[in-house]
Amino acid sequence: MGNPVVHFEIAGPDGPALQQYYRDLFGWDVQVQGPEMGNYGVVMWMEDGIGGGIMETTADMPGDSHVTFYIQVDDLQAALDKLSGLGGATVMPPTEIAPEVGSVAMFTDPAHNPIGLYSLPSEMSGDMPPRSSAPPVVHFELGGSDAQALEDFYTEMFGWQVNPMEMGDGGVYRLVQQEPDGIGGGIFQHMEGMPPNAPGIAVAVDDLQAYLDKAVRLGGTALMQPSEIPGGFGSLAIFYDIAGNRISLFNSS
Repeated sequence: MGNPVVHFEIAGPDGPALQQYYRDLFGWDVQVQGPEMGNYGVVMWMEDGIGGGIMETTADMPGDSHVTFYIQVDDLQAALDKLSGLGGATVMPPTEIAPEVGSVAMFTDPAHNPIGLYSLPSEMSGDMPPRSSAPPVVHFELGGSDAQALEDFYTEMFGWQVNPMEMGDGGVYRLVQQEPDGIGGGIFQHMEGMPPNAPGIAVAVDDLQAYLDKAVRLGGTALMQPSEIPGGFGSLAIFYDIAGNRISLFNSS
């Protein structure tokens, strides 16, 4: 089995406003931690998806906003050492979040996508809270100018199973198989005219148009109207949130 994607993160210059935006949009249960945790908003786990975090960017972060995700590994330093030999680079060394919460690190892949690593704490106490029934984050996505090189990096690094899917325009979308306790994703070839490279996430909703309209009404911007995905995989819409982060909406029917 490969290493699962277990956590997403959305950041912007106004953390409280961004946290409220997603509460209002999806009904996510966002529990804000104290100042000692940077007022990090923990998004509780969702049925059929994963949990995440919504945070305020700081001066030492690249850019004013970002979306990323975290891959669970057993040994953060060993993973960082391995990826450096495969074309990746360490951005943040192993850092404990808090006792009984776990530790994180961050790296950039060969396409300069910033990605997180997460390791479980050595000891955990208590039961996990019940999962929320709010619209879940079900898919991650990353791109680069050489999608084959990215596929090679992630399959070697994390043991991901990747299945190519022919697109209607003759391109290939690389579907990343879902791992237990995580979500699946995709690797794509970045084409001219696309927004700048950045990891992305997709939220499963029952009505694309209704959620897209709501995202705009709350202060976001529509990027792509509901459109069918080639191959009968469902439909997709895309919007920018109030911090300029690109978020996808997905419907499987």
